Amino acid sequence: METLITIKPDFACVFLLNGAFAEHADGFAYGANDPLYITALPLSAHLLPYTVKIAGSRPLCNEKLCAAFTADNRLLIKLFPRYNYIYSPSKQDGAVCAGITSAERLFSAVKQKNFNAAKKYLSEGLSATIDNAGLEAFFNDYTAIVKDDFSKGSGNFTENSGYYLINADGKGTLFRFETAEGLIDNITSED
Repeated sequence: METLITIKPDFACVFLLNGAFAEHADGFAYGANDPLYITALPLSAHLLPYTVKIAGSRPLCNEKLCAAFTADNRLLIKLFPRYNYIYSPSKQDGAVCAGITSAERLFSAVKQKNFNAAKKYLSEGLSATIDNAGLEAFFNDYTAIVKDDFSKGSGNFTENSGYYLINADGKGTLFRFETAEGLIDNITSED
């Protein structure tokens, strides 16, 4: 049985897929039970190359440098950058990271149970309608958030508002984080 795989990096790169060069990995069929080795070769000198091994829908090495999840009967793989100076796929406390969105910051703050920080990313109207327990309950079943770079322009999702919330089984559910004046004003799902 084959599965359709789409790989999207957070940086400009080319790939080695099981040792074969590929400039794009926008969608290809691959055996669902066969291991897939993805080597990301960044096109920027300040990033380092690395390899991840995917079996089924689970990363088995360099897990923090990628997110693999299923959605719409596809396996979606998001690759994160590996930096040259400090090898750490996680965000450093107190560091201001360019490109981190309000939705990602909200998710991180809720998972760290820092509800004061989490509410800074919510509009006044949304913040007034949800308490800390409600925020925690909403994100409780999810282990990760990944910006939707896989299906731009699909459905009612705008280019910058779609995010997959990923559960412990590796299934991604697409949500839209609507903003007003830079703050999250509503969160909806098409499911």
